Parts: sequence; structure tokens; C-alpha cells
Amino acid sequence: MNIDYNELIQYAVLFTIPFLLMWCHNWLISHAELKVDQQLTTERYIKEKIGVSLALFIGTVLLMLFLAPSLQDLFNGYGLFAIGFALISSFLIVRFFMSALLKQMRGRPIFFKFLINKNLLVAVFFIIATELLVLYWLKELNTYFRDQFVIFVIGYSVLITLGGIFLSLPKQKGQILHAEWRDNVVTIIDPLIVMFFATILVKIILTIILHFLYT
Repeated sequence: MNIDYNELIQYAVLFTIPFLLMWCHNWLISHAELKVDQQLTTERYIKEKIGVSLALFIGTVLLMLFLAPSLQDLFNGYGLFAIGFALISSFLIVRFFMSALLKQMRGRPIFFKFLINKNLLVAVFFIIATELLVLYWLKELNTYFRDQFVIFVIGYSVLITLGGIFLSLPKQKGQILHAEWRDNVVTIIDPLIVMFFATILVKIILTIILHFLYT
């Protein structure tokens, strides 16, 4: 049995980063002097959530368009199905991840039981499902699709992370409030924690799929 040490190193790094971020989250909130009302930090207007959902959906479609050989390929086969699912998942990701989950994480220590949090599992499911549908679509278009899929996963993760950061910023009447620097750092790393866990699961699933495809 051949051991791929590069693969082991990648998994070690991927598993280390989210737990390191969790430790940073716990340290920061234990030393933070929260001056912003918690309700102001987490409550969001419906219009704002809809706007972020639409931005995530449009960004996802633009990523697919960038990877598609032609505009027609975007709407052929699983492309149209992936677009339809991305529309649904964009609203659900905002509902369960950007709104509910980040609200739960805000100002609280994160422990291992966080990994079985209902909102985390639902959010990660829709993130992974969207990415795997795009993977299948890319597989139909190209023989060598792995690099394109990596580009999509990175771009999609950036979109979700930016959306999470935007919704987590303390606001009042549409104006961003000034918060302590530790609170601002937590605003950035909380979405990253979720995205790294989603990336780990995608990598595991992709490794299994590629194993069956090429063996």
C-alpha cells in the first residue's frame, strides 16, 4: 500500500487551521471588551439578507460562467440543475449559516460539540451539495476538471466568507458601528471556521469520488 505523504500533509494542515481558528475565537472573546450591543451585532433586516443571498447566487453563476467553455454550456446538462440548486442553497446558506449559525457563535466559546451543531450541519450540507453539483457539471464538460473545480471551491468559499463577514458586522440603522478590534477579528474568523470544515469534507468526498473514477 502506497502512502501519499503530500495528501497526509494537506489533511494535517486543513484539520489544524479550523481548530487553531477556534482557539483564537475563544481567546479573543475571553479578552474582548464588548462595547457593541449584542442585538445590534446579530439582528439583520430582511432586505439585507435577501441582498446577500442574491449576491451569493449571482457570484456563483458568474463563477460557473467563468469556468464554462461557452455560454451555452452553462445551461446544458447539469449546469441548469446546478444553477437552480444554487439559487435555493444561497437563501438557505444565509438562513442557517450567515444568520443563525454566526449568531450562535458570536460572543460565545466554541467547543467540540460545535461540530454537531444543527445549523452547522445544514449549512455545510448545502455548501457541499452545491459544490458537488458543479463538480458533476464540470466533469461533463471536461476530461481534466479537477483544477477548475478547485478554482470554483476557492471562489465560492470567498463569496460565502465575505457574505458572512458583512452580515456579522455590527450595524445600527444601516450604519456600521465601531467595535473593539478583537470583536472585528472574531467577525472575520468565524465564517472561516465553517468554510474550512466544509472544505475538509469536500476534499474527503472528492478523494473518494476520484478513487472510484480512476480505479
